[in-house]
Amino acid sequence: MMRTFATDIITRAALAAGLPEGRVIDKTQKDNLTIKRPRMELQFMPERYTRSGRTLGLSRDKIVQTRKRELYVVEQDVAANAMADDEAWLESFSYAFIAALPRGRNDANGNWVNIRAQKATFSRPPDKRVGDRVIEVFTRANRLFLITFTWRVTGEETESLIPSFGFKVNLN
Repeated sequence: MMRTFATDIITRAALAAGLPEGRVIDKTQKDNLTIKRPRMELQFMPERYTRSGRTLGLSRDKIVQTRKRELYVVEQDVAANAMADDEAWLESFSYAFIAALPRGRNDANGNWVNIRAQKATFSRPPDKRVGDRVIEVFTRANRLFLITFTWRVTGEETESLIPSFGFKVNLN
């Protein structure tokens, strides 16, 4: 559920930043020349759960009280690797992508999911040199973004406000 939510958020931000449609994919085994650039490859890291138990809300009607509790806080890191053939395009895309990421959204349960870009690392392969000359067959560059999604697992507790009781009548 959260994997599709995170993929959707990242895809929308990438499209708004100028990435062509259909270029946000899962991480490939290695860089394949047949897959078109520019593209963004996503890799989902393990989720981290922290037990919380704090109360989020309380509602009452005449006979029932419902308490909504936060059971766990969950953090999910996603490595989003933007790959391009043009460094200038990658630079402009990177800033537009970060600007297009929302602060957060509500998930399917109505709980707020916080979205935060943590790091961005630029890299390109080392130059291939023959003497003093640089041989450039392919010009490739990528920027690896680390995006953290933080959400909560919630549960509701209901309790009766008026306990059930009965009268014992003794007629003797």
